[in-house]
Amino acid sequence: MSSSRLGLRLAACLLNISEARTKHIVENIANAALGRNGQKHPEVSVLNIFSDQDYNRSVITIVASVDELGNSVLAACLEAFQSIDMQVQEGIHPCLGAVDLIPIYPLTDVGVEE
Repeated sequence: MSSSRLGLRLAACLLNISEARTKHIVENIANAALGRNGQKHPEVSVLNIFSDQDYNRSVITIVASVDELGNSVLAACLEAFQSIDMQVQEGIHPCLGAVDLIPIYPLTDVGVEE
């Protein structure tokens, strides 16, 4: 059954954070995307976490309904800002901050304009 039949309009965010060497920090940021106040949201999934030790950068792939994606990404960003100490962050990839890039891609029944 397709997502459109279920009424889900999905988008993905490939959240780029400036941490890869401390696994629990990366996992806490990914978990923050999944829910608020300890409640997991059924319309949000973390599909993948790719961490590059040399670059000291991770990409967290978050997929959610368009109604939930903004809240999910914001929660992950807030956790990243609180958890990643940019005073000691080192890696061969230049960093703009704890969160470097927030690309969002439409997936199912979502236009680029949204």
